[in-house]
Amino acid sequence: MNFLNLNKKEKRSFIIIIISTFFYGFFLSMMRTRSIIARKALLATDWQISLLVMIYPVTNFISIWWGKILETTRNKSKFFIYISIFGRLLLILGLWITNMNQFLVLLFIIFFFHSSYIPARNSLFQTNFKEKNRGRIFGITVSLSTFITMIISYFAGQFLDLHENYFKYFLFAVGILGFINSFLLYFVKIRDNSKLYKKAKLSFHSIFIAPLKRSKKILKNNWQFARFEISFILYGMGFIMMMVAVPIFLVDVLKLSYTTSFLAKVVVAQIGIFILSPFMGKLHDSWHPNLYNVFSFGLLVLFPLLFLISTFFSGNNLQLYIVFFAFFILGVSKAAIKISWNMGSVFFAGKEDSSMYQSIHVTFTGIRGLFAPLLGLLIKKLFGLNGMFIVSILFFIAASLQSFFAYKKRETIST
Repeated sequence: MNFLNLNKKEKRSFIIIIISTFFYGFFLSMMRTRSIIARKALLATDWQISLLVMIYPVTNFISIWWGKILETTRNKSKFFIYISIFGRLLLILGLWITNMNQFLVLLFIIFFFHSSYIPARNSLFQTNFKEKNRGRIFGITVSLSTFITMIISYFAGQFLDLHENYFKYFLFAVGILGFINSFLLYFVKIRDNSKLYKKAKLSFHSIFIAPLKRSKKILKNNWQFARFEISFILYGMGFIMMMVAVPIFLVDVLKLSYTTSFLAKVVVAQIGIFILSPFMGKLHDSWHPNLYNVFSFGLLVLFPLLFLISTFFSGNNLQLYIVFFAFFILGVSKAAIKISWNMGSVFFAGKEDSSMYQSIHVTFTGIRGLFAPLLGLLIKKLFGLNGMFIVSILFFIAASLQSFFAYKKRETIST
């Protein structure tokens, strides 16, 4: 840890976060494989897959209210207690799941509480580490959680190939280990910083109305952050649409087993994240987020493009190789995007509390998550899976261009 030049307090926080991150990898493995489990084990329809994809971003819509509560709370660490119980441990109820609708309800509750996890965790990074190290440290945690996710997902695939009903035991185990992940973060102390802390009496207005006004003010006054959010909305529309298309393509078109599906969707797709995240974190610390996203979103264009190309080799082993390569490209681009998605709001917040900024960012995830799966479902009915791939390509191109013009606008004003 000497290469990070951490002081005693930073070292303590870093150690706890690293141990917590290890267990977070188990929870992420469930998040990455849930759509395959739904399609194969619970025979989810296209509509139910769309709802499944929608749940996570839509529950993130309420993050704006979590953010306001966090902004007016001195001890933000206590939120990890609630998350550990209702956003993790509740997964043990998966033992009694018998149909897709029950799975949807359970995940709705889990993700409802998980939506406070990201802004709360960002506060830990903002208040416990020096600005020059945040991206790099976060990159290290991303690599670790990704490595664990890859391993667990691969063996989970082999486990589920023994019997499809074994997904219940998988959910149970993730619930226990995910509880440890969130509970450990309770012990990371947040420094008492009067500049970040704004004490306020919680009321209906302060919880439900004030966050909307606060968000409007932030987006109006911090135009760079607003442009950053527009580019992420465009990216998110294309990415969420692909998340609807991918399980359908892997299960219905390629007819892959759990092991092969998880190998492609999680293991291969996470290699780039695992290897490159620390480097991307360091790069993010030295680049402007909008310039950083030009290349991140631009590279992602290849992901749906390769899926589209693979359809010309139907029935040939080459098709599977192309799809695997597409997931590898996804991993490389996501290594960059993941850092920007989590740390970009901290950059734009400056000396302000980043909780509200990240909550706005996560809330926009919910807004686009409301429309992208439905748009994807409509495009699939009208033009098939290939239509979904093409529209995703257009969204990724638009996101990259928006980031480019946002950065150029910054340069024009500064000069």
